Amino acid sequence: MTEYIGIPISEGITLGSVFFMANTEASPVASHIDDIEKEIHKLNSSLDAAAGELNELYEKALESEGESVADIFMIHCMMLQDDDFRTRMVELIVKERCSAQVAVLQAAQEFSQDLAESGSNYIADRGVDISDVAQRVLRHLNGNQSVKQPSPDKKIILVANEITPSMTFLFDRSQLLGLVCSRGSSTNHTSILARSLGIPAVITPGITYTEDDIQGKLCIVNGSTGAVCFDPDIDKVQNAEKEIFFFKKRQKDLRRLIHLPAITKSGTKVLLYANAGSLKDVDEALALGAEGIGLFRSEFLYMGRNTLPSEDELADVYTKAVKKLDGKPLVIRTLDIGADKQTDCIPLEHEENPALGIRGLRLCFERQDLFDVQLKAILRAAKAGPVSIMFPMVCSVSEIRRAKASVLAASADLEKQDVPHSNRVDIGIMIETPAAAIISDLLAKEVSFFSIGTNDLIQFTLAVDRQNQAATAYCDTHHESILRLIEMVIRNAHAAGVTCSICGELGADLSLTERLVQSGIDKLSLVPNRLLPIKQKIRELE
Repeated sequence: MTEYIGIPISEGITLGSVFFMANTEASPVASHIDDIEKEIHKLNSSLDAAAGELNELYEKALESEGESVADIFMIHCMMLQDDDFRTRMVELIVKERCSAQVAVLQAAQEFSQDLAESGSNYIADRGVDISDVAQRVLRHLNGNQSVKQPSPDKKIILVANEITPSMTFLFDRSQLLGLVCSRGSSTNHTSILARSLGIPAVITPGITYTEDDIQGKLCIVNGSTGAVCFDPDIDKVQNAEKEIFFFKKRQKDLRRLIHLPAITKSGTKVLLYANAGSLKDVDEALALGAEGIGLFRSEFLYMGRNTLPSEDELADVYTKAVKKLDGKPLVIRTLDIGADKQTDCIPLEHEENPALGIRGLRLCFERQDLFDVQLKAILRAAKAGPVSIMFPMVCSVSEIRRAKASVLAASADLEKQDVPHSNRVDIGIMIETPAAAIISDLLAKEVSFFSIGTNDLIQFTLAVDRQNQAATAYCDTHHESILRLIEMVIRNAHAAGVTCSICGELGADLSLTERLVQSGIDKLSLVPNRLLPIKQKIRELE
């Protein structure tokens, strides 16, 4: 029996047989070729074949899992189509007369290194995607070598030293019981996939797995605690089976709460909204009893593409969301690109510290054309039902006034163009910085609602990069300073007749639910799969 305590990535507990997948990466070796044109043709054919596969994966994921998951494969496809990446591979073939295989590996390593040196852990994590894309191309260059897989009817726990998004889609969803890998982070695409698919997952840093040691062995994965056990004894197995039974029972029991209100035993009501980045997320939220969408992340409509979405495209998505909600409120956050969120369609200048640079509302002020398109699309969607606008990264009263002036200008433009819209939209802001929290009494006079973005508030208050694993020990999400800032913001909001919600991960922390309710929080906006556990906790409170 071998046990490890790793980093929990996706909650749940599971028990099953290990299927180990070796990472097939190889270092470039000398490989002289004579016919350069033939080698470039081989490269281009393999790139096109790999792109075709990725498009198929995109369509499959879009149908089964929604846009946020499918976009991972769209990003992979865009990596293959990146002019710099392709040019570098051809350049290596021409200048060094190396094989296409060597050119692919070397170019991938160079680009991964550039990402690793970006200063952002989120961007550095995209190096795994580069590697995944390179391996796909190599399989075609090497004759489309098939990847070893278990029989389709066998349920497995996938273990690898590094699990790529493509690996998870080699298997039917019903096959995958759990994921374990030794390299990765909570922000990489594999972790995002695991949470989206509801698969228990753990990262065990520093552990190197080999096929001989673990292939076919029984394994327990606890994605809630980070515990992984290979070849467990009978007591461990029996305890795991009990935990799995009770976990499934809890999940089933929670569904009975879908149509019940989030109200404490003493009668305090808390509205439970959901965070969303796509129309599928809206569907999932409604299926789990969400009372509205408290954060629609407009930036997801810009990710994974190299051309900007048009006003008509944005208005169409927003209007569909409004209609799905059928009278329930929709809060659309304007573009929050920058820092750890990047997209090819909006190239940004390199910044030494992008988390503190041109991002969120600041970027919209720098690119008024982007801002105007978003605002017009939101106002057009508001014709179909209740819509609110929320501005991210606000630090001053003057910023709010400037943003509100842009809303008025957008409405005036639509009037001139005789485009149907509504200017009856509430305007709110994200409270994400200590500056905004401290002057929240002044900010409250300018808006209809606050939404506290605890992820950024924590990192800015504690001076800890939330993407930096090395600083994790210093990121105390329960730090009294954070809780006091939240309570101050709620008090200032209510004193001005403004509602206050939390849309960051702290709102989903069951250990803080009671204190947040006692503080008078009006709403919590959560990832859909946290709605029912939080509702249960609220209903249990005295």
